[in-house]
Amino acid sequence: MFISWYWMVAIVIVAFGYIHVLKRNHKACRHDREAIYKGYLRLRDELKKVRRVEQGD
Repeated sequence: MFISWYWMVAIVIVAFGYIHVLKRNHKACRHDREAIYKGYLRLRDELKKVRRVEQGD
């Protein structure tokens, strides 16, 4: 069975495109995780401050 050279090139281009999209999505997910974690740390610090104020009263 004969496969033309342009089909192989097309498959390689699609594979590289798919890998590129996966890498871009992974970076976006990592950025979102970091933002959520920073928000969690900020909320935790604020709750600690509130608890200290309540214990001082």
